[in-house]
Amino acid sequence: MSKVLAVYSEKGGVGKSALSAGLVAAARRRKLDVIAGDLDPRGTFTSELGISDEDAPAFSMNDLLALDPQGETGLAAEAFAEAGGAWSGVRVIAAERALANRETDNVAVGLEFRLRLGLKGVIGPENVGILDLPPRAGGKLVTSALVAATDVIIPATLDEDGRIGAKEALATIKLVKDLGMNPDLRIVGIVPSIVPGGRNTLKDAIGKYLADTYGPLYRDDLAIPRHSVRQQTRFACVPITDAPGREAAALSEVYDQILTAAGVEA
Repeated sequence: MSKVLAVYSEKGGVGKSALSAGLVAAARRRKLDVIAGDLDPRGTFTSELGISDEDAPAFSMNDLLALDPQGETGLAAEAFAEAGGAWSGVRVIAAERALANRETDNVAVGLEFRLRLGLKGVIGPENVGILDLPPRAGGKLVTSALVAATDVIIPATLDEDGRIGAKEALATIKLVKDLGMNPDLRIVGIVPSIVPGGRNTLKDAIGKYLADTYGPLYRDDLAIPRHSVRQQTRFACVPITDAPGREAAALSEVYDQILTAAGVEA
C-alpha cells in the first residue's frame, strides 16, 4: 500500500521537522525510495535535507500548488530535487518563503487537492512520502498535506505547547475527515517528542494528561528522547542514521519504530 506520512502539530518548537527528517533517515536506511515534501515556508526541513537557498530548485512546492492540475496527475515529479550531501537517493519537493502566498491563493479552485493529485501515480508501494507541515491552525497548506496523506503523526513535547499543539492538530484532522476531504486519514498517534531524561514533574503530568485524554492515541512507547546529537546532525545536515554512538542509535531505532507503527514495510 502506498504511504504518505504527514507530521503535524499546531505549535512550533515541538520537534516536527526533526521528526520528519528522522523518518526520512530511517526510511532511507531501509533502502526505500523516499519523497520528502516541505509545506512550511520557513523551509527548515528543506535545509536539513541539504538544499540551500543558493541551490534551490527552479520548481518547488510553491509552484506545484500554484498549478491548477485540471485533472492531470503526477505533476509532483516535475518538482523533485535531489537532496544534498549525505542524503543521496532522497527526492525533495522543496519549500521557499514564497510558499506562504498559497495561503491567500483564491485564483484557482481546489488548491487543497493539488498535492494529492500531484502525488497520484508518483508514490507507490515501493516508496514512501513524508510531509512536514507548518505549525498553523488549519489553512490551505496544512489542509493540502492532510488531504494528500494516508497517515498523520503528531509530535508533542511534554509541556503546555506540546499539549495545545496536539489538541488543536486533532481538531483540524477531525474537520478534514468530517468534511469528507480525506475520510480515511489515519492517526498513527501523539508521539512524545524531545523527552528529557530523569524525573520531571511537568513531563510526568503532561504525559499522564495526554494518556488519560487520548487513550491509545498517546504513544509513549514511541517516545523520542532528547539527545544533543540530534541537534548536531541537524546543523551538519546529515542523517541521524549516519551518526556514530549510542544516542544516535537510540534515536534511529525510535524513528524506525514510528515507521513501523505507520504501516511502512521494510
